[in-house]
Amino acid sequence: MLNKLCTTICHFLCCPIQLIVKIWRSLKGYVRALRVCNPSVRAVADELERDEIERWSSSLPQARVTRWGGMISTPDEYLQNNIKQALIESGCPAHILDDLVKNCHERNWPSGLSSLETRQHNRRHYDRYNCKRIPGKQAVIVLPCDNIMVSDDMMSEPGLIMIFAHGIE
Repeated sequence: MLNKLCTTICHFLCCPIQLIVKIWRSLKGYVRALRVCNPSVRAVADELERDEIERWSSSLPQARVTRWGGMISTPDEYLQNNIKQALIESGCPAHILDDLVKNCHERNWPSGLSSLETRQHNRRHYDRYNCKRIPGKQAVIVLPCDNIMVSDDMMSEPGLIMIFAHGIE
């Protein structure tokens, strides 16, 4: 009897992480489906998603941009796909992934970053950004949860991605 109990506990503790991830994703999907029907579930789901973004953000390394002039404001599809893959590998929450990738192009940036002239005018504000490095890339992500003091004209939901030719530490 004790042997069977030990085997069961060992099997449970050695449960593959993929199974745990599948269960977690199923649960999140279920909560998202319920949010449509019930406002209180919607509030809980929104909070879970915010918490997931904050956990992911805290797992990313801090970044410092040394050359803002090296920003690539109109990345091609190949570069955007590389960034998307790096986000997936870093554990980016699936519910914000596509919107984040869209926000690496200047056409989706907020008014304070919308054109080269505006960016040059607002360059002094860049130092206020709390940037996180996208692992393995010359790119940073700027998330609202890390930048609550940044004005709305310098921030987008669910965040901004800035890709650089060089200048990320």
